[in-house]
Amino acid sequence: MLKSLVLSLLLLPSVLHAWDASGHMLVGQVAWELSPLSTRSAVNELVGTLESRFNEGRPYHFVTVGCWMDDLRSLPRSEYPWSAWHYVDGPKTADGSAFSLPKPPHVVWAIDQNLATLRDPASPREQKARALGQLIHWVGDIHQPLHATTWDDRGGNGYAVMGVPFSDLMHGVLPSLHTYWDKAFRFDASEGHVKEAWRGPSTQKRPGQPGEGVIAEQAALLLKKYPTASLAELRQDTGAEGWARESHVLGCTVGYPPGDHPRDTAARPLEPEFVRQNRAVAEKRVVLAGHRLAKLLKELFP
Repeated sequence: MLKSLVLSLLLLPSVLHAWDASGHMLVGQVAWELSPLSTRSAVNELVGTLESRFNEGRPYHFVTVGCWMDDLRSLPRSEYPWSAWHYVDGPKTADGSAFSLPKPPHVVWAIDQNLATLRDPASPREQKARALGQLIHWVGDIHQPLHATTWDDRGGNGYAVMGVPFSDLMHGVLPSLHTYWDKAFRFDASEGHVKEAWRGPSTQKRPGQPGEGVIAEQAALLLKKYPTASLAELRQDTGAEGWARESHVLGCTVGYPPGDHPRDTAARPLEPEFVRQNRAVAEKRVVLAGHRLAKLLKELFP
């Protein structure tokens, strides 16, 4: 029975969401706080034209558009050709130093494609809107450690876990290490127990505009907790490949619990200390993604 559970995790289609909706909105809200008015207005105007039927019919804006590419997963699989664009898995090693880019498509390649479209004056407006919605999502994705690392388990999707009180798992999604990392910034531990530190809003309760609700509150806390001067990673302009390399090193060194991979065994409980330490890792990655997104958008929409 237990072996069948783990095998089913390995055989399920990829659920590579890289940050849940709250994580992507946090990245967007951090970038919003760091962006000038002209950039905010230009982005809002363009992404507001995207198909919004999976966003309760409400136009996307600077913060919620980070959810767009995952919202589109409601389409039939035959109509979603971007699955491989969300990640750039490198095989797990002891320290991650051997990372190299595989053949595209992958998220580094996807970011370059979107930037080329947005920088081309001849690109149609509709094409630019799609490229912008994708770019904002990919910048979030590339900062999630298990979107750049795999232990022959599809980035932790085949690593079954237990002991994490997920309150918002999608229907049919079994708890995995990848699922945990998508939400790691929202989980903590105290008194020997893993707990959900705060709950993300449902699709219906996403912020109506930037600066509203729990997303804005949490983004403000993160910007205070991780001030710009403390983010040494920002001092080098490494581009998307460098961001992927950072995530890969983290995926190799802290992304997986210590010990062997629990293949064909019961789901492994995540230790409270593992969860507590990695909340800080995930929070910092979200803030870095927001800073880098803001810089890109300011260059694109000066």
